[in-house]
Parts: sequence; C-alpha cells; structure tokens
Amino acid sequence: MNVRVLAVSDEVEPQLLDERTVAGQGRIDLLIGCGDLPADYLDAMATLYTAPLAFIRGNHDPPRGQGGYPTGAEIDERVVTEKGLLVAGLEGSIRYSSGPHQYTERQMMLKVIRLRIRLRGRHPDILITHGPPAGVNEGTDPPHRGLNAVRRAVEWTQPRLLLHGHVHPYGRDLVREARLSETRVINVVGHRVIELER
Repeated sequence: MNVRVLAVSDEVEPQLLDERTVAGQGRIDLLIGCGDLPADYLDAMATLYTAPLAFIRGNHDPPRGQGGYPTGAEIDERVVTEKGLLVAGLEGSIRYSSGPHQYTERQMMLKVIRLRIRLRGRHPDILITHGPPAGVNEGTDPPHRGLNAVRRAVEWTQPRLLLHGHVHPYGRDLVREARLSETRVINVVGHRVIELER
C-alpha cells in the first residue's frame, strides 16, 4: 500500500484543521513540516490526522530549544524511519540576514556531510529541507536562492523525493515541481498531498 504524505510549509492554512477537510483528505500516513510554521499548528495537524510528524525549522522559526516544538519530531541532520520510509532532514535557508536557521554555503555543506555520515550509504526515501537546491524551484531574489550544498546533498544521497518550502508563489506562476536527476523535487508551500510507494 502506498504511503500518503501530507507536507506543509510556510503558510498556516486554517481549512486544513477543519474536520470536513480532514475527512475529505482521506488517510494520511505521515505529516512532514518543511519549516516556518508554528508548533501549535504542527501539533494540531498531527493530532487531527493521527499521523506521525517529522519536521525541520525554517528561517522564520525561533531558535532551537524555543517555540514549544516536539523535540522528538525535529529531524535536522537526523535520519528516522516512519511508516517504512527513510526520512532525513536539513533545516534553514541561505544566509541573507542575521536571523536563525540561515546558513552560508560552507555551513550548510558541513550539515550535509554530517547527515551523509548518519545515512551510512543509505538513500532516503524523503529528504526534507526548507530552502530549495540551487537551480531547482529557487526564487530570483537573494533570500530565496537555492543552496549548492542542498543540491550536493541530493546528488550524494539520491533521495526519491525532496520536499521543501521557502519560495512563495505570491500570485506568480512558479515551477512547483521539478527533477534533479532521479529525485522528484516539490515546493510544498501551503500544503501538498503526495503518495509514495513503500
């Protein structure tokens, strides 16, 4: 049976917490948070959809240890198995100000190397990031550029799926889904429901 993933990022959508929407979505097996969402929203989603949660922080989230987030579900630089899927995470965006969870290319590359060591040669089914990889689904302004280090993470670990947020459509026609070699790369700002073979 396919795993149904509800991925959310950046925008709180109150309708997703409505009981009729929950019923209409059908079975949700796994909830993924790609950053810039409050802890109470993620917690309510996990409760209503009765699904395990895996999330990373975005550039607008409070520093680690703050915000009341469930610590066990935060997977920055971690690898977890949920519903038979191997899920890995890298928080944050490219550095453009002094805020938390923003990284230079060098800093993000160190995070990527640490994650690669933890994977021990395995290929994740899902890699979750906040910012996109360089050259794929990225924005045109400096804060929304993709990171070369995230692109390298995809090349090294070859996930089946990369889910990210950070790049808002704001009424523009944006490419929301692309491929990087064999990896399907999806911008999930707002929400997306994705089915993935176990």
